[in-house]
Amino acid sequence: MDARINTSLKNDQNGNGSSNFDLGIVVFESLKKHSNRILQYLADTDETDTQGQVLKRSIRTAMKLKEKGITKDDIVSSCSHNHKNSIIPFIASLFLGIKTAHFDPNLSHLETIHLLKLIKPRIIFVDLESLPLMEKCLKESQVNTELVVFGESEKYSNFNGYLEPSVEEDKFRPVAADNVMETAIILFSSGTTDLPKGICISHYGILGQILKKSMKVSGNNKNNSNNNNISLLYTALYWISAVVMLLKGITEGCAYVVCKQFDPAATWRVIEKYKVTSAFLVPYRAREFLAARQNVDTSSLKHMATGSAPVTKKLMDELREALPSAAVVQCYGQSEALGMIASFNIGDPKEMELQKIKPLSSGKVLPKYNWKIVDPVTEKVLGPNERGEFRYKIDYQMNGYYKMDSSSAYDSEGFIKSGDIAYYDEENCLFIVDRIKEVFLYKGWRIFPAVLEGILLTHPAVEEAVVIGIPHELHGYHPMGIVALNKGYEDVTPEDIELYVRQRVSDDQRLRAGVKIVGEITKTVTGKVRRYGMKQMVLNGDI
Repeated sequence: MDARINTSLKNDQNGNGSSNFDLGIVVFESLKKHSNRILQYLADTDETDTQGQVLKRSIRTAMKLKEKGITKDDIVSSCSHNHKNSIIPFIASLFLGIKTAHFDPNLSHLETIHLLKLIKPRIIFVDLESLPLMEKCLKESQVNTELVVFGESEKYSNFNGYLEPSVEEDKFRPVAADNVMETAIILFSSGTTDLPKGICISHYGILGQILKKSMKVSGNNKNNSNNNNISLLYTALYWISAVVMLLKGITEGCAYVVCKQFDPAATWRVIEKYKVTSAFLVPYRAREFLAARQNVDTSSLKHMATGSAPVTKKLMDELREALPSAAVVQCYGQSEALGMIASFNIGDPKEMELQKIKPLSSGKVLPKYNWKIVDPVTEKVLGPNERGEFRYKIDYQMNGYYKMDSSSAYDSEGFIKSGDIAYYDEENCLFIVDRIKEVFLYKGWRIFPAVLEGILLTHPAVEEAVVIGIPHELHGYHPMGIVALNKGYEDVTPEDIELYVRQRVSDDQRLRAGVKIVGEITKTVTGKVRRYGMKQMVLNGDI
């Protein structure tokens, strides 16, 4: 544990508060310390943005929020694609000890309405493209909030008004949290099998993760002005990956490249132009990235990570071949744990050799975690190569779920139930197999959708696949495959694909509910299949 975190927590437990140490203060002091370093490379406008410039805009925004009477009892939100100012309301809120909860512009109306009703934000900062979504969802949810627009609007306040200079800004100091265990950020579960839940993350939890030396991402790239890591990641602040990348960039004096949206071909050019040293792409984006390969210099790239969805050996091999200078790894994490739980150590040659031998492994669980694999029915702790639920415990885990009874998220020993079916081998390499909620029974036999999806993906016609359980009054569930086809395979029929799977599985694993061919498999922005939504569309007769 970081010594400063430990001291702060002890002081807090002794009733002395945390007046000299909390997330807002750490971010404020880090921005001052690294004021001359570049934090944001703005690829869409070819600008740079230093930590000092970000600090100034965040102070002005914080003063405006305070002037409007927004307090620690309120929640500040945003719904925006990535751009120069999309991070500012978040940082400003940290300075005031105000909780934040962010929306992703790619969320569905149903999810957005659900989250609005859940958190009821006092104010939402929104870009022009996301404004129609938010207006419609606010009306349908009947949640009363103020909208502030990044851009020009005659109907709503413009964010530029928050950036006006003040004679008092040089005197501004951040407000300390009353307790380091207070919730600082509300993140949301991915919503692949159900509607998203609000995950409450404390000041202590975030600081414990971002200040751990073992988690540092700094590199030795001599071709950038910071002489540090330059990261590339496309997710918005709705996702833990973006929150951690931003805060580690601030505290470590590193930079990252800001892109409004993912463009596979442009990503190659961005890596070359900005000398990107580390990047994260979810599997479906990694495939698009490889398909749009450009003849550019990627030698700066030392670390390419993927995760958040199943990978294939083919994908990992192709990434290694296309990016010879980069260590290519699959990682495993959860928002409830504030990020990464398992990965191969790119600084350890033995582990990188293991990654090549075991490309479908998520690596080794990080040392700071206590963990176990258990039978979710009997609670029996399992050994190597036995499949069960992965459970973990860490000092920095979530406070619980917002406005929900969270007791069912933990077992009797305080371990978080990940909901993931996994196993580990004799070398302690972790393999994520499936989600418990996605596993279903046929005549008492467990059906693992990820296994069947892996078989479907070996068919040359299948580009993407998802397997769901269709209720059956006698057998429990019948497996159904939903697939999107590669170009040039339009003549392939559902029966062809069903037969292909039948020839490769035992009788109980057959796709008894058949196969449906669709134009695309709907996914979250991080590449996780919206399994719940796909199943509802099938049951409703929409596909």
